[in-house]
Amino acid sequence: MAVDIHSKQNLEDEVYQKDGYVLLNLWAAWCRPCQVMEPTLKFAEEKFKDKISFCRLEVEEQEALADLFQTVGIPTFVLFKDGKEIGRIIGYRQKAKFVDEIANIIRDGQ
Repeated sequence: MAVDIHSKQNLEDEVYQKDGYVLLNLWAAWCRPCQVMEPTLKFAEEKFKDKISFCRLEVEEQEALADLFQTVGIPTFVLFKDGKEIGRIIGYRQKAKFVDEIANIIRDGQ
């Protein structure tokens, strides 16, 4: 289950200071593509459960934190390794493509 990011300290602890991989989901409650991605995210969480920690940041509730990522659209998924950004996926993806893109970012970011 994804950890909700609700403060700068929480972001620091769960993303920037975390060892290994973290996938941060920048989303909004009103965003239809974000809603449609939910089952895909659940699938990815299960598939990568031993490799990636998952976090969520609601961009309207946490606007100041969301601004740190200079997103051009939502959903945006930012993948980190040991606190450093190694890749982004912007927009809706079907399940297989989403999982493949995550795997490719991990492979290229090692």
